[in-house]
Amino acid sequence: METWTAQPPSPTRWWVLGLRGELDLHAVRHLREPLLTQIETRGPWLALDLSEVRFIDTTGVGLLVRLLHRVRDRNGDLALIAPGGQVLRILRWTNLTRLFRVLDTADALDDAG
Repeated sequence: METWTAQPPSPTRWWVLGLRGELDLHAVRHLREPLLTQIETRGPWLALDLSEVRFIDTTGVGLLVRLLHRVRDRNGDLALIAPGGQVLRILRWTNLTRLFRVLDTADALDDAG
């Protein structure tokens, strides 16, 4: 993972985090704890903008599932914004598009709960 950025609070209860690069074993090692801490700090309505993530492996998928369980345990939700290419293929092949709220843009968060 090359970088991640948090967007300013939106008028909805969602907070958006943009990821860029590869969501693999190396990235997950650096992201797991900060993301879990952010959920505790900012609340359980997390949207991950995946539009600039070009690769995800099983470790990255595992992180997404773990985050989903964490936010739902706190009566929140996790949305995935604009996954494309290999990332979207993996989510579809693993049938995870049925588990996650997958949106085309962050603007759709207004209607997402």
